Amino acid sequence: MKLFTDQVLEPLTHLEGLTTFLKGTDEPVEVPDIGSYNTMSPQAREELNARRIAHLGSDLIIRTPQVRSVILKVVHLILLNGPRSSGRCGLMISGESGTGKTTAAKAAMRYVYARYRRDHPDLDRLGRVPVVYVEVPPGSTGKALAIQFARFLGLPVLPRDTLEYLLHLVSAGLIEAGTKLVVVDELHNLKRTNPGNSESVDVLKSLSNRIPATFVYVGINIHAGPYLADDRGRQVAGRFSLEQLANYGIANEAERNLWDLIVGLFEERLGLISHEPGDLAHSAKYLHERTKGSIGSLAHLLFGAAQVLIFTGSAPENERITREALDGISLDLATEFGGSL
Repeated sequence: MKLFTDQVLEPLTHLEGLTTFLKGTDEPVEVPDIGSYNTMSPQAREELNARRIAHLGSDLIIRTPQVRSVILKVVHLILLNGPRSSGRCGLMISGESGTGKTTAAKAAMRYVYARYRRDHPDLDRLGRVPVVYVEVPPGSTGKALAIQFARFLGLPVLPRDTLEYLLHLVSAGLIEAGTKLVVVDELHNLKRTNPGNSESVDVLKSLSNRIPATFVYVGINIHAGPYLADDRGRQVAGRFSLEQLANYGIANEAERNLWDLIVGLFEERLGLISHEPGDLAHSAKYLHERTKGSIGSLAHLLFGAAQVLIFTGSAPENERITREALDGISLDLATEFGGSL
């Protein structure tokens, strides 16, 4: 089986890349039973295994309770903002690294896009861009942030363009594109020590006032950071509700039941021939110890173990996640060593 691929995907911060993601699906690859797999030709097996590995390595979204909560809040805000000409409300997704903030935002984007496409099936012909995704660059200034929006939309930008011109250009572009949801990620890059911070905040505020769209801000602990520290930040806090994500615990029965549920949701997506949801029930505590309750680390661990089993050509009857398989997967240093770093 090939280890490398020549396929290059556009990032989500490019319109083509985001559109490809939004049109995608989280539906798992159909997996045959052992008997059917054994009767397949070598080429058919290789093609199936390649699809399974690619699927596990794609932008899979597991509908955890937190993800469902984010989707519901975004839908509620879109309904609330629909008739408003000003004072629109937004959502702030905040939390530590690895808690699934961007994944939750991706789930909301895909849901909104699917609903918009259902209501407007000719959106491609009309040039509609219902969902926009940008990232705040490190050391951002207001002009740099406005340029991120312009580049996403494919609008021409010149070095001599003023911030006010860029705001007009971007606002007109978003309105013409029929944009309904704007996700601004990496908001923690707006640091207090950055002189462009206030200007960047003003850019976001101006855009939210000018276009009929719902804004979602995503970042590491942005609810407690400098973004909300001054008068501008307090204005934002007055309009934005908070979805604070955290790692899952197992300190009591309710938390343990929730963690078991989440492990089961991941098991449903492994695409292994001999692994059944519930097989990891006895390993839930071990999984929590390895991942510290991080959704990102859990995905890395389980999907990585499944990919290795498929790639190494394990016999179909051995395609099942075991403690040995999990022990062979390394996680990020912060998760593996916790506070000892």
